[in-house]
Amino acid sequence: EPRGLVSCGWRRLGCPAGGRLVKVYENTYQMGPREDQKVSIPRVQEIIKRVLEEQIEKTLEKDPHKKDKYLWPYDHEEVGDMAREACEAIQLAVKELGYARYKFLVQVQMGENNGQALRTASRCLWAPESDVSVSNSVVKGRMFSVGTVFCLYHE
Repeated sequence: EPRGLVSCGWRRLGCPAGGRLVKVYENTYQMGPREDQKVSIPRVQEIIKRVLEEQIEKTLEKDPHKKDKYLWPYDHEEVGDMAREACEAIQLAVKELGYARYKFLVQVQMGENNGQALRTASRCLWAPESDVSVSNSVVKGRMFSVGTVFCLYHE
């Protein structure tokens, strides 16, 4: 059997004659990912950047009077929906990379860029040898977007 796959068997619960069958998994004793199973930070950063740029491009309009300038009327309800869509798109794209036994938490912040500073912080209990956080940001016109993916290895 290839490494990393879980073998299983069937057991009958209840009385031997009429109990229901339950799938029982054997332990793999794999406490962390192998080197070829670890999350590739550049690939995840590329996905975050691509999705955030696509979300911003959907809503911004080019300014007809100024080259490389964008118009965007800020609407907090619209930004909330955009951030939710970006989270879902990033999570689906990262899952398609096929990292076995990883759980992904995605956080996206979007807002109006008026020259202000933004600091975010997060705390989490994790194993530094297998868990990773990946971030990327996009600023276009008067809009900013920051995406973070927390990749947590699940034993």
